[in-house]
Amino acid sequence: MTTYLLHDDALRSHELRHEISEPIMDEMIFIEHDGRRILIGSVLEVAIFDDRPEIVDEFWLQDDLGSEELMKDRSFPVDLIDAEIARRALERLGAPRVVVPPGFRLHTADYLRAGGIEVVVDSEAWMKRRRRKTPGEIEGIERAQRATETAMIAAQRMLRAAEPIPDGRLRFEGETLTAEWIREVMQQELGNQGADCEEIIVHSGDACLRGHEIGSGPILPDKPVIIDCFPRDRRTGAYTDMTRTFVPGTPSPEIKKLHADCRAALEVALEEIRPGRDGAHRAVVEFFHDRGYPTREHHEGERPLQVGFFHSLGHGVGLEVHERPWVGRRPDKLEVGDVVAIEPGLYFPDVGGVRLEDTVLVLEDGAQHFTDPLPYDLEV
Repeated sequence: MTTYLLHDDALRSHELRHEISEPIMDEMIFIEHDGRRILIGSVLEVAIFDDRPEIVDEFWLQDDLGSEELMKDRSFPVDLIDAEIARRALERLGAPRVVVPPGFRLHTADYLRAGGIEVVVDSEAWMKRRRRKTPGEIEGIERAQRATETAMIAAQRMLRAAEPIPDGRLRFEGETLTAEWIREVMQQELGNQGADCEEIIVHSGDACLRGHEIGSGPILPDKPVIIDCFPRDRRTGAYTDMTRTFVPGTPSPEIKKLHADCRAALEVALEEIRPGRDGAHRAVVEFFHDRGYPTREHHEGERPLQVGFFHSLGHGVGLEVHERPWVGRRPDKLEVGDVVAIEPGLYFPDVGGVRLEDTVLVLEDGAQHFTDPLPYDLEV
């Protein structure tokens, strides 16, 4: 019998947020033992979990495990009170061994081990639990996705309305159009729909060669603009991730080709998004390689590849924007219920780059978008 244990607050611990579905800021103890899901907290949390059997089977008060007496005992370290409550709860359940995630509080683990309880860190076990998204998380991802699409359309409208000026920049509503301005407008749109995104990547021209730098400065006419938006739904804490590439003006033949090949690569990847498979990244690598593009897997230089397709194809999405399953060089086999973002991209100096990204749900018959996907049109 495996006993699972968490001791944390649900703002810091993604594992606890996944298990209890609520953003509780105070430390709580979660135990799953012999099929029973038990949450231990204070009177402040009772009403939240009352009559919610889909989340917990039992709610135990800290007071019933002696927290008040421990608080009054000045000889007992205050920072170990919750650890002692966890030890008493496990003793009551007859659980001599617990499985915890890698981020489990070290002082609690040390205290439990000193008390004779075996504490086992098992990242795979907790990863598998989190890959099974709750209904609330799925709803949150869909809400975040709809908010992202609205924000992306707002950015597209700004690019469409912008006019080139002689100094090589774009003017929008009388001012120079910048990555910062697009980001601000998108963040406002997201906020209006209950989503947040502190860092939206807005890359114009060769800025795409700078990886995860969020982008700054003027938007250039006739150059590709990559916009990568990965907001969090406030209600559930669940993320989505989407990227589109636009050209304000006339795209070059090179960019048109990169865009067409990235669009085709996205379809190649989506065909591989099936339960039991792990070949999407490799399929896209070979697709790009066959068309003459540099890829990290075929690169033989001494320095890391920084052009062509030089990053992983994708990643899991949930309570973190990058989580398991991985969809890259060391992929996980996909399972029904996984949520993954797929993002083929190609980047070259003096040309710019293209990246297209969708977040999808893995079902028995393949990948399902959370909404009708926003069009992939290159020209605004």
